Amino acid sequence: MSLIKFQSPTQGSVIMFGENAQTLLETLDLPIQGEMTTAQLPAYMARLKAAIEADKASNPVIWPEDLNTEEDENAPVLIRFSQRAAPMVQLMERCISATEPISW
Repeated sequence: MSLIKFQSPTQGSVIMFGENAQTLLETLDLPIQGEMTTAQLPAYMARLKAAIEADKASNPVIWPEDLNTEEDENAPVLIRFSQRAAPMVQLMERCISATEPISW
């Protein structure tokens, strides 16, 4: 299983499993390897936020502490796209403020 690391020079990084990163890249229509410039980041962030909202609407997140019955408690907890993409939005926000690109 591969990992993809999205990183900026000083604002940190987000590491994702390859399959999850591929979904994110496809959502943003980005290549397997590349860079988002500071000029491109606001548009990509808006597109990602819209995808997150769409995912939340179609796949509500069920938190483990919200489960009620024993049967619910034994069910696997699914991590949704909206949850996996949230750290990327934070990285994008920091990079926009610092005027830094994100590469992967």
